[in-house]
Amino acid sequence: MKSSLIISDLSYLEPINESNIVVGGGNVYAGTFATTSAGPGYAIAVVGASAIGNNTYTNTTANTTVKDLGSLEFSIAKATGTAYATTGNQTASSTIRSTSISFFGR
Repeated sequence: MKSSLIISDLSYLEPINESNIVVGGGNVYAGTFATTSAGPGYAIAVVGASAIGNNTYTNTTANTTVKDLGSLEFSIAKATGTAYATTGNQTASSTIRSTSISFFGR
């Protein structure tokens, strides 16, 4: 036996406004970490950034300087990290900065 569905009146339906469409889904995540250390004769900078989402951005910078000026030695370690993620109307961001400075007189 064959069945058929006949729809004769759709006047009760309303149009959908496209601005109400839900975009994306899932989770967003942004995370950063940084550690620095400086002492006589050394400087260490470690930094990382991660982002999960449909649109992501990460940026990291690590700089170290060790200088011996005879009677004075100084060390500087700098680390910065940025992470950003979006999915639909969800946003996550993280920023970190770390600096270590050491002055050592002889």
